[in-house]
Amino acid sequence: MVLDVINNALNNYDYYLCLYNNHLYVNNYLEIITFSNDLIIIKLTSCTIKIKGSEMRIKKMHIHELLIEGLISGVSYE
Repeated sequence: MVLDVINNALNNYDYYLCLYNNHLYVNNYLEIITFSNDLIIIKLTSCTIKIKGSEMRIKKMHIHELLIEGLISGVSYE
C-alpha cells in the first residue's frame, strides 16, 4: 500500500486505486457509469476503469471515494 501511494505521487496521478483481498479502494473518481454484481465502470479524470468480478457491491461511498467489495477478477483501464 505504501508503494502505491509513492508510485501515484511520483507519476502525478489524479486518482488512487488500491486492491486488497476482495476489496478495491478508489479515490478521486468522477462518476459511476455502470454498476452490477459482475461489472463496475468508473469514470476518472484521465481514463475509465472497468472492474470485473462477481458478488460485487459498494461497501462505502463518499464524495470522491469508493470501497468496492466482492470477488474481483480484474481491473482494466480504457
